[in-house]
Amino acid sequence: MKVAGYVRVSTTEQAQEGYGLAAQERSVRSYCEAMSWELVAIYSDAGRSGKSAEGREGLKNLLADAKSGRFEKVIFWKLDRVARNLADLLAICDQLETFKVGLVSLSESIDTGTAAGRMIRSILGAFGQFERETIVERIKAGLAEKARQGKLIGPISLGYRRVDGKVVIDPLTAPLVAELFVRYSSGQYSLRELAEWAATIGLRSTEGNALDRLSVRKILVNVAYIGKIAMHLRKGGGVVADAVHPAIVDVDTFGKVQEMLTSRQRSYTPKYPFGKSPYPLSGIALCSFDHVPLLGARASNKNLRYMRCSTANRQGRLACPQPMVKAEILEDQIGSYVSGMRLPPEYLGAVVSELRSRKKLPQDQNQLAQLEKELERWRRLFVLGEIEESRYKKEVAPIRRKLSELSQPEEVLDVEKAVYFLRDVGSLWNTSTREQQRAFVQDVFARIVVEGPQITAITPKAVYAPLFALDRAERFEGNNARCNMAPRVGGNTELLLV
Repeated sequence: MKVAGYVRVSTTEQAQEGYGLAAQERSVRSYCEAMSWELVAIYSDAGRSGKSAEGREGLKNLLADAKSGRFEKVIFWKLDRVARNLADLLAICDQLETFKVGLVSLSESIDTGTAAGRMIRSILGAFGQFERETIVERIKAGLAEKARQGKLIGPISLGYRRVDGKVVIDPLTAPLVAELFVRYSSGQYSLRELAEWAATIGLRSTEGNALDRLSVRKILVNVAYIGKIAMHLRKGGGVVADAVHPAIVDVDTFGKVQEMLTSRQRSYTPKYPFGKSPYPLSGIALCSFDHVPLLGARASNKNLRYMRCSTANRQGRLACPQPMVKAEILEDQIGSYVSGMRLPPEYLGAVVSELRSRKKLPQDQNQLAQLEKELERWRRLFVLGEIEESRYKKEVAPIRRKLSELSQPEEVLDVEKAVYFLRDVGSLWNTSTREQQRAFVQDVFARIVVEGPQITAITPKAVYAPLFALDRAERFEGNNARCNMAPRVGGNTELLLV
């Protein structure tokens, strides 16, 4: 068995304890000789503190070689040689276990290659979890006490700013926030109209984003503007106390706003979930201007159905140039296209054979496990207070994106169903129910791009792309003025309609 050794001392330990690098190295070599193990390398960090893993080149090189499979176990004199910080110790152990590398501690008689060693490792993990949960409880208790003292919890609300550690009124934005309350309490403005007004005067969130109707509503229900502090107020409980920061809105105006919000709440349950049936293209159709989904929207006349950009729906019609379009106009374009699809039998057999030969690559379970542990490591560091929230979010964002990609279920290829959808359901589009049309669109298309009242491009899912290519060759060969094919990432083919 190939193994590696790791030794470390800080200058203080070397002077006080007298168990330096040479003594640790001798112990490692003696143990390897006794076990008849091949010692391939000894990694050393001289004069480096164990309080953090940062700046320890020997440990860094050990982890890199462990990942490459250079050895199967790591031997060290004592657990605190690896790390004195529990969070770092657990993170290093997790990394080594991900690489299928065991750990051997000579002083504690731990060998994770044995059942007893794995038990001790589990106990260490349990203590780590206990410590994390205790810290979380302390954080919650600290936040509650901060609220009782009248201090703001979380980000500073729009209209305030922090000066020398104190929350004070921002003279530029506070009058505009107060005007939001006055306008809404008058009953002459809706949330969407207030969002449009905010856009015209340049009032934005503290992060610099445009205000939509939902963010305006959050402002209008925020008790911080009347000089109060609350925790979990929307969940029906929490701490409510007088704040140490000044109020922007008087209590009477705030009360009128709350009454107005309550009276304008919709009391009916729509027959269909918003944005779903009976809107076959909802969620698949994308706005060409900002690449967000188009959602179904009812007009005041309940018999009229429209498709609307979700950005405009949240922020008002001034937020996006894409106008509302009657749903039937876009649905008829899809119906006309698929109803005219041609899949000649003499070529269909070859396409079906090609489709059947396609297989999705198996998921890398080892990579999934490694990413999960990496995500957990950063979570531990954040909960333990070792890193700031900004760094935590920065580090975990790409990990979560990669996990989402790898966790996608494998697409099951059903050639008969694909042909049936395009040849039979497509020709019966106009006689199908909207629920059937939606099922067709969801199954066949990856996205449908809309600009104004016109569908400008459609992208079939990868499994259907060869069938669309066959239809294109049959109908539009040499007619690039009507349809032009362009390859896309992932094997899909986008049809650009002009």
